[in-house]
Amino acid sequence: MAAEWKHKRYFRLRESDNSLVTFSSTSDANTKIGFKSVYNTSSPTKTEALADSNQTLVVTYEFSSQDAQTAFKNAVDAVWDDSTTPWTVASADNAFRVEHFKTEWLHNDGSVSSTTNL
Repeated sequence: MAAEWKHKRYFRLRESDNSLVTFSSTSDANTKIGFKSVYNTSSPTKTEALADSNQTLVVTYEFSSQDAQTAFKNAVDAVWDDSTTPWTVASADNAFRVEHFKTEWLHNDGSVSSTTNL
């Protein structure tokens, strides 16, 4: 895949007392966040890493074309626009709140082109 269609999204999970959850692995983070299928739109290649003392899941999404990346972004944005949530938090009592707090759009060389703090 071409590196020019790539961006990173940063996610964390906050408990009801406002503290951040520490993940034991990227698998643990995925299970606790529970991304819905919208995050598979256009079949991106995903690279996952933990950051911030394992309290942030960083997912790099890479696409085969600009159109594929745009379709992904539009699908994720549409979930937010219709007031639904793009994830299913594993906590049955809704004790957790998922935060997508930053997106970085990347240049061909992987350096940051622009950042959106949410």
